[in-house]
Amino acid sequence: MSFLSAEYIASALGADRLDMLRALPSLAIGAIAGRDSAAAIIDAVRAEGFSVILPTSVATGTEYGDTDCALDAVAVLREILADEVEVLDPLRLGSPALWAVLNGRFAAEIQARWGLNSPCLACHLYVHLARVPLAWALGGVPVITGERDTHDGRIKLSQTNASIDAETRVLACAGIELLTPLRASSGTDVGALVPGWREGERQLHCVHSRNYERLDGSVALDSSAHSRYLDGFFEPAGRAVVDAWRAAGLDAASARTTASDTKRLPEYAHVIGELLSNA
Repeated sequence: MSFLSAEYIASALGADRLDMLRALPSLAIGAIAGRDSAAAIIDAVRAEGFSVILPTSVATGTEYGDTDCALDAVAVLREILADEVEVLDPLRLGSPALWAVLNGRFAAEIQARWGLNSPCLACHLYVHLARVPLAWALGGVPVITGERDTHDGRIKLSQTNASIDAETRVLACAGIELLTPLRASSGTDVGALVPGWREGERQLHCVHSRNYERLDGSVALDSSAHSRYLDGFFEPAGRAVVDAWRAAGLDAASARTTASDTKRLPEYAHVIGELLSNA
């Protein structure tokens, strides 16, 4: 599945399209991944009064399944919100190098230091970071996502209470608000927002799904180790990426004035390797 470079999204869209998007009133970026994210957009539109939603999906390189899922979600949003908001055509973003450095490259080091390891740990940090350059290019608009603290008691290692808090702080340090209207919602609450859409349907699947579950379905998670990991790697790594992007000129001020693709991207392995070496 093809995608646009998350870092060079301003160049990919072009100056004319960026100007058109920036001129739209009360715009928000909506994450599109499955039922929860669509429900979150609906909830946020009704609570915050957004006029326009720009749906976005983010490529991880680990997905498989129906590639039309994002289009299906957009169709659902347009049907349910027909009289409330304009839903634009979706964009697909990606940065394989960034996913790799947050979730793969330093796995052995993370295991050695914090005693836990899963490619899911920082996956949602990656997808939220991937939308930051776009949010910057559009003048610092908010991002809506369907994160939930638990899924009716089930833990997802990519979505824990503490990791969602940390992701929110990372985006805040970039000047971007991460809206998570469904954090305390049940599956019944979500279903009421998107009638007829059952959990797990109409979404891409991941090759790493449930890798952190034991045979009995329990989640292999040491809460103390997870907390130390979030403090020692997860949040500092997210902040380091934001700082590196700013140093490379991808921040909001630069994005508003140029769609150049000549900015030099940081070497992510160097940025995070240095962070670990100095910790």
